[in-house]
Order: sequence, then C-alpha cells, then structure tokens
Amino acid sequence: YKAYTFNNFYGKLFMRALAEFGFMGSYKQERGSVPFERFYLGGDGMANYSMDGRETIALRGYENNSLTPVNTNGEQIGATIYNKFSLELRYPITLKQSASIYVLTFAEAGSSYPNFKNYNPFDLNRSVGAGLRVFMPAFGLLGIDFGYGFDTLPGQTKPSGLRTHFIIGQQF
Repeated sequence: YKAYTFNNFYGKLFMRALAEFGFMGSYKQERGSVPFERFYLGGDGMANYSMDGRETIALRGYENNSLTPVNTNGEQIGATIYNKFSLELRYPITLKQSASIYVLTFAEAGSSYPNFKNYNPFDLNRSVGAGLRVFMPAFGLLGIDFGYGFDTLPGQTKPSGLRTHFIIGQQF
C-alpha cells in the first residue's frame, strides 16, 4: 500500500507526504513464507537487479539494503513486512520545458521485519537530508541526495551517518 499527496505549503514551496506499507503472507501457515519476493529496505533504491523477485525500498541516509533482516549467520533474508514514512519539502528553481530543476529537503523513517510477530510500527530508522532534482525530457529524472541516518544498525557501534545517493529515472 502506498499513499502520497502534494500540497502547496507556502508560495512556490510544496510538501509531499508519503506513507508506504508492505506485507507478504502465505497460503498455508504450516509451510510459512516463501524465501523469494521479499522486501529489502535502505539506500537509494537503485540496487534492484536480482533473480529472486525482491522489492527494493529506498530509505535515504542508509546503505543499500542495510535495514533488511538477517538470519543467525548474518545473511540477509529479506523482510515480509515493512513500513516507511516520508515528508519532503520541494522548491522549484526553474520549471522550463527544457529542464525543470528543484531543491528539496526530507525527513524519512522506516523499518522492515522478517515476520508479523516481530512487527513494531514504532521501531523506526530515521533520516533527514537535502537534495537536488533535474528533469530533462531527453534524459529523464536525475538527482543527488545527501541523507543523514540517525540510528545505529545491528553490528555497528555508531549511527549510519552521512550518505550520498544518486537518483536516475525514479521518483521518490
């Protein structure tokens, strides 16, 4: 489930609010969830080439797939449930037909879980940042984001910190 809205905040300043949820169940509870078609959360969302049908969910301020559940061996197993919330303020520099350019600032929070038993909608990984988007009809959408992840990931001793993300042809 994904819902978002754009609202005029003030003058040319626009706000985008987004809420996103994903859940994968199973037909037979005794068989459990299939090991394919899982959610992988974190990063810019561009590392999505795979043969197992995974869904890559962007959460800026963290490394790609770094917010994905792991098994006891430390291997990523993917998530069957996730949630993500985002607020973004956008200000257009130019809206010409040859190139639309705007700057943005964002605040995001989200997390992923291996199953519904572990699901906690209030245990979120948070990030903030700023970015730039350029839309040219010949190339599509190009952008760069600088995000800061506030939370410490499992197995690490300090917060995720500042991350740079490049955006090519996708919308946030």
